[in-house]
Amino acid sequence: MLLHYLVRGFAPGDDYSPVFYGHVADFVKYNYLAVNLFFMISGFVILMSAENATPRAFLRSRVLRLYPAYWFCCTLSFVLTYLFINHIFHLTLPRYVLNMTMLNGFFGIGFVDGVYWTLLVELKFYLLILFILLMGQMKRIELILAAWLLLSIAQIFLKVDVLEKHFITNFASFFIAGCLFYRISKRGFTWFRLLLLLLTIPVGIHYELLDLVRRAAHYTGLAYHGEMVAVICFAFYLLFVVVITRRSTSTTYAGISRRLGSLSYPIYLIHLNVGLVLYNLIGNKLDKWLLLALVSAAMIVLAYLINRYVERPLASFMGRKISSGSAQRSSSMA
Repeated sequence: MLLHYLVRGFAPGDDYSPVFYGHVADFVKYNYLAVNLFFMISGFVILMSAENATPRAFLRSRVLRLYPAYWFCCTLSFVLTYLFINHIFHLTLPRYVLNMTMLNGFFGIGFVDGVYWTLLVELKFYLLILFILLMGQMKRIELILAAWLLLSIAQIFLKVDVLEKHFITNFASFFIAGCLFYRISKRGFTWFRLLLLLLTIPVGIHYELLDLVRRAAHYTGLAYHGEMVAVICFAFYLLFVVVITRRSTSTTYAGISRRLGSLSYPIYLIHLNVGLVLYNLIGNKLDKWLLLALVSAAMIVLAYLINRYVERPLASFMGRKISSGSAQRSSSMA
């Protein structure tokens, strides 16, 4: 959120926001790397939820997790963008309708909100896990992860667009790392798991350094350094080491963590376009730091309301309508 409000939109030709924060952008310009941390977390929790699940139960859990909040937030983002700042994003009703399926990216259709590109990456990872479940190959998951990582390494030299498109080779190492951290935390240390995990580090950093060239060319006013990118990516691994070696968690900490976690998805879904609507409507009427505080607070409050009054009730309603196929498995996945 801070990256988008303080950095995003100030590149030549973007002009998303009328409020410029100057050199403070230097302090948050690397925040985009948090997407990789998100993919690592996804690898960890998705493998945890899929390991003992049926394909039907896994698919059900993903639908109930993604769609209830998404439908509301996508609609809200489209309506506000269309009414107030469509001269910036040029949204159309057909694009909105296709976005509501969440499958628009598979057909080359643009996103209602720019941040939704990560959902396309996530969906491709889910499809891989679903395919493994359908083939009954979860017992060979580590060999499959190794093959996926080798494909990502080969892509560095092959540069075949179809491989990156369908196998997300530019982000695969972070998903693989998350999966391996789960396997280590659940089943213990092996040299094979350690070798794969260590190999994901340079692969992931290499792809980020390749992307850094594009990013530096886009944000011409900011200086990016490859060494800092490498340090931040490596820090994500250290964070996971701390998490999986932690012996216990206090009830208070766990409760706060769950509350914050429940807000993360709706904040992700609404903060960019809805926040930029506010920036464009009142950006020249308030002190820019007060504006940042108010918009950020508004997004957090709105995310809470969405989670409390839309996401949870709708997910509960849909859960009663969509059979899990196995009460025992569904319970364990919760």
